[in-house]
Amino acid sequence: MGLAAVLTACSGPGGTPGDPPAAIEGAWQSTGYGYVFDIARDGAGKTRLTSYDRTSGSCLGGDSLTPVGREGDATSFGEDGEAELVVRRRGDQLIVQEPGAVGHIRMSRLEELPDCPSAVSGNAADRRLQAFDVFWQNLAEHYPPYPHRKLDGSGRERDRAALAENNTDRMLGKLLGDTVRELGDMHTGVEGEDLSLYGRRPGTRESDDMDTDALRPAIEARLGKKLEPVIDDKVEYAGGLPGHLGYLRITQFDDFADESYDVDRKKFGQALDTVFAVAERDGWRGLVLDLRLNHGGFDGLSLALASRLTDTSHFAFQKRARSTREASGFTPYEKLRVSPSDRPGFHGPIALLVSDLTVSAGETAVMALLNRSPKPVLIGRPTQGVFSDQLSRTLPNGWSLDLGNEDYRNAAGESFEGRGIPVPREFRTPVFTATEIGRRCDAAIARALDHLADNPPGTTPSCPRGST
Repeated sequence: MGLAAVLTACSGPGGTPGDPPAAIEGAWQSTGYGYVFDIARDGAGKTRLTSYDRTSGSCLGGDSLTPVGREGDATSFGEDGEAELVVRRRGDQLIVQEPGAVGHIRMSRLEELPDCPSAVSGNAADRRLQAFDVFWQNLAEHYPPYPHRKLDGSGRERDRAALAENNTDRMLGKLLGDTVRELGDMHTGVEGEDLSLYGRRPGTRESDDMDTDALRPAIEARLGKKLEPVIDDKVEYAGGLPGHLGYLRITQFDDFADESYDVDRKKFGQALDTVFAVAERDGWRGLVLDLRLNHGGFDGLSLALASRLTDTSHFAFQKRARSTREASGFTPYEKLRVSPSDRPGFHGPIALLVSDLTVSAGETAVMALLNRSPKPVLIGRPTQGVFSDQLSRTLPNGWSLDLGNEDYRNAAGESFEGRGIPVPREFRTPVFTATEIGRRCDAAIARALDHLADNPPGTTPSCPRGST
């Protein structure tokens, strides 16, 4: 049973969960991820999952969750009726999955709970030093040595001395902010009161800074068609293009309805039903799939899209997590596959539009789609290069740290973290430049239409007639 089915089925009548099996009770420690779980019954006899974030030098309290659903040996834990974790016993391990994630966290039983939680100083200056130390412990133990992005810890002691000398929130924010900016990783950053500092690959743009509505006129002008919204401006399409082609634009893989993955999954599935029913009715012979501006979201939904675009099961990608306890420095690879959906889809040629604004789950969708047949052609610019799920930590001073701790690779073992998925030179085009937007031009769509129609490049002009 997949995660989506587990989340749907876990609630009993009226949403009341069953009693979790005793087999999951006890203290558990994850391989990678730095989690410790204490699953026990409270004074009222109710099961509660208390999580801790553990490093070699700290063990800080995380969430306290209660059962919100049950199906067989799978128990969903969360708050306010919403599942945040699904756990089940497999042999001597606990298998954990987060809603919308496609990988699993494996945990081994501990004889007893470690010294958790560790003490947090009541002195603000000491807490800042503790926050600095926990920040670096997490990066050192969980941030992977990516081929194209490296953590430089050479200035750690120097920075700690600078903080000890000038112990203020401003100095701490500067030191931690400098570190995450140097990484250039949009998934790694620090947040606090009036503070939000994340990295970005040099020479690229921030997808959140782009106005989706401002891009639409250029797209519609080049297509010669108005976009039909299915989920607001998040899923839009156009049919009736010359040569029986269709166009589908997806700007994110989450937040379609609320913060519930299960509701998002249902609404996204219905949106794809609508689009691909039109594709079947109108006999689309090719599809322009536009992920040039895609903020990411749930990998589960990126693979749901891929499942609509294949009639044959195929490899998607493989992922592993940083684990300093393993000889390899990582957990074993988990290999993910795409299985064909029995719901409406499209199995013909695809021109896949991407850019530096294609981020995270947008990129896992691209990685998965590159293994379909016929293989899509990539058009635009290289993607951003941030694939890992975010590992979130609360620092002793109340700030939070997000970091990427996973390593995603294709079937050949290539990593695109920090460099993005490349676009063949002959298919590189400008993407959402100020000039293009101002003149209502779209070189990527023009190139895609020519490719799918087997026309020479340049047959379709980038700018519609009358643009200046």
